[in-house]
Amino acid sequence: MLFSLLIFLLSVCTSLCQEENAYNFVQGSLVGHEIDKQIYDLWFQAEIHIINAPDSALIYAQQCLVDSRQNKFAEGEGLSTLTIAKVFINIGNYSKALETALQSLSILERLKIQSEIAINLYFIGEIFNLQGDYRESLTYDIRAESITETINEKQTRIKILSNTGYAYEKLKQLDSALLYARQSYDLCDSEKDKFVIGGSANLVGEVYLESGLVGPAMDYYRKSILYSSRIKDNLNISNACLGIAKIFKKESSPDSCLFYCKQALGFANSGGFMLQVLNACNFLADFYKEKKEFDSAFVYQQLSIAAKDSIFSLQKIMQFQNISFSEQMRQQELKDAEIRYRNRISIYILFAAVAAILIVAIILWRNNRQKQRANNLLNKQKAEIEFQKAKTENTLEVLQSTQAQLVHAEKMASLGELTAGIAHEIQNPLNFVNNFSELNKELINELVLEAEKGNIDEIKLIAGDIRENEQKINHHGKRADSIVKGMLQHSRKSNGQKEFTDINALTDEFLRLSYHGVKSSMPSPIVLLTAYDETAGKIKIIPQDIGRVFLNLYNNAFYAVAEKKRASLASDAGGVYEPTVSVTTKKTTDRVIITIRDNGIGIPQRLIDKIFQPFFTTKPTGQGTGLGLSLSYDIIKTHGGEIKVASKQGEYSEFTVQLPVLA
Repeated sequence: MLFSLLIFLLSVCTSLCQEENAYNFVQGSLVGHEIDKQIYDLWFQAEIHIINAPDSALIYAQQCLVDSRQNKFAEGEGLSTLTIAKVFINIGNYSKALETALQSLSILERLKIQSEIAINLYFIGEIFNLQGDYRESLTYDIRAESITETINEKQTRIKILSNTGYAYEKLKQLDSALLYARQSYDLCDSEKDKFVIGGSANLVGEVYLESGLVGPAMDYYRKSILYSSRIKDNLNISNACLGIAKIFKKESSPDSCLFYCKQALGFANSGGFMLQVLNACNFLADFYKEKKEFDSAFVYQQLSIAAKDSIFSLQKIMQFQNISFSEQMRQQELKDAEIRYRNRISIYILFAAVAAILIVAIILWRNNRQKQRANNLLNKQKAEIEFQKAKTENTLEVLQSTQAQLVHAEKMASLGELTAGIAHEIQNPLNFVNNFSELNKELINELVLEAEKGNIDEIKLIAGDIRENEQKINHHGKRADSIVKGMLQHSRKSNGQKEFTDINALTDEFLRLSYHGVKSSMPSPIVLLTAYDETAGKIKIIPQDIGRVFLNLYNNAFYAVAEKKRASLASDAGGVYEPTVSVTTKKTTDRVIITIRDNGIGIPQRLIDKIFQPFFTTKPTGQGTGLGLSLSYDIIKTHGGEIKVASKQGEYSEFTVQLPVLA
């Protein structure tokens, strides 16, 4: 609390010099350029408001863009477009940020202003970082760094080093991440860069925290808050507060952890920084889950889902991918144009050479008929060579086809050997199971006979034999099971962010969360029936995504029974109908099947095939977006599973989710 008070006092004392620092920062980008004072003032206002009032920054930048176009001032248009891209980055609209940044890059490349091209490339790299494409981000960082080294632009190099360090940190290459992060921070310190040093300190703290060095991480987070407060950089203050909250969580200090996390959320909300809002809400949701405060956890879970949809919705992801693809096509077109230009030059040279050869040939033909006959002979030889070349190419195609057939045959042979090996391995323990099972049948018959005779001692002996046989059956059954699991483990593919999760616990957790979230709006209590297969155990999934699928399905089920109950009450038949939602899990050989059934209003048969389509909903206008089941379908497919629906209008709806045991 004392540290937060010091931060507040420091921000108040330094706010008076903020605009002067910002003026010096943005003025450096325009030294040597004559621009209209009104355009400059608008761009200046947009730049100084980016980190604490992005809405105002966007208004100033858009007006600057309009004035620049009206005055046909190309550099002002390029700079204001880049400033708009920065605003979109901070508020989490990455597809729009990429589109405007690429527009700015196109303008600045035409003007050939290297320092501003480097800044533009850096921000495009940052967009790909925030979108999770760290490899693509590094390609833009490399291009930007090569320009800054040529023109010795240290301020831009600071940002590029920080961006590169961030990418390596997300790629879990912590040594490289720390190297670039420290270089960025040290260069900030030496250059007295007050606008980037807060973010660089944050990055160093993140890398130290990832490496398990809590003390150094805390030092750099506090430095980040100190530096960021001087310029009212709410974005980096939010990041630093969340980092400190993580440290207090590690140290089992829940009060301090909660305080700093709510501070992070407050600073993120104050600037509309949606990525920081998403991170803080995720953290708070997990925090309250661990404390078993499910109402609070549900609230922050819903806020997290809303923030995630705002940033990473399917539409925005598709827009981002389309823009990225268009840029790749543009770069390819530039390369193709360069190749075509070189080809034209080559053709011109070839035509010139052919003309020269023809002139020489005519002279030689007139002076020496023998040379002409020699040329004819050479032409015949060339035709023969072309014929032999075509014949050789045909032979090569035949050889390649034969080779492909041989490779296929080899693969099929290997598959047959693998199948035979598995069958042999499993057959052995199965034989034991079958034999001991037959033996137990005979012993049980003897046991019945001895029981009829009243021979207690014989009964005990036979029962002991049966017990031993059952143990052997269990032993060999487990042996066969371990063989199958081993083969499945061998064939499993890694998918990055997945983790082993208790599917029963996850299913039940989101059922309770959903029910607690909607029960206040229900016309009557709902009967919840659960039957979980205790053998389901843990499967490898992304728990947040699968939890979101369950949440959508539960919400739909509760909506269906609620609507049917309201209709029942309206028709004076309310006492007959009892709203019921049942959830079951069942583990098969290679899958876990989760079934969610309700006795609600059902789905018309003619709409069954449409419910997984984006933006299709059976709910009234304003009550559904039509994206829940579509996104759920995509998530399950991404996990290698299936989602099916069966329904009868007016009676029931049943959704079945199948997830692989080994994902």
